[in-house]
Amino acid sequence: MIVMGIKSFYKKRKGIGLIEIIIASAVISIGLLAIISFLIFSRGVTFQVGKQTEAVSLAEEAIEAVRSIRDEAWSSVSTGGTYYPVISANKWTLAAIDPGPINGLYTRTVTIGDVFRDGSDNIAGSGSLDSDTKKVTATISWSESGRSKQVVIETFISNFVGN
Repeated sequence: MIVMGIKSFYKKRKGIGLIEIIIASAVISIGLLAIISFLIFSRGVTFQVGKQTEAVSLAEEAIEAVRSIRDEAWSSVSTGGTYYPVISANKWTLAAIDPGPINGLYTRTVTIGDVFRDGSDNIAGSGSLDSDTKKVTATISWSESGRSKQVVIETFISNFVGN
């Protein structure tokens, strides 16, 4: 009688194994799709972060180029206009003509502006001109996925060596 009970139990459950396989396959497929989507997304983000990091490094290098020029001769750090840091004769110079994209992607520009001081000797938008301090803005721009991207770093440099 017990044997007949087991047989009749299995006769009533015909097709249950197939449904379980279909459900398990669907769950596994959804899990694999989620994993693949995450990997594709993270690869894209890693690519974007890499470009952003390279742009920040190029902007920092532009600021260092202006500091190097300042160390050579303060009079070489002229204000007004847009400049392009380039190496000429193993020294940094500021060219007025765009030398073309860096690494085939980035455009690097530097602008140098005058600095004004208020009555308390703080940097201000207007006041007396501080001829021994300049505001340097390095801008790196590039296009990524049809959108324009940009990194901007600003700093002040001064004629601390008196040259």
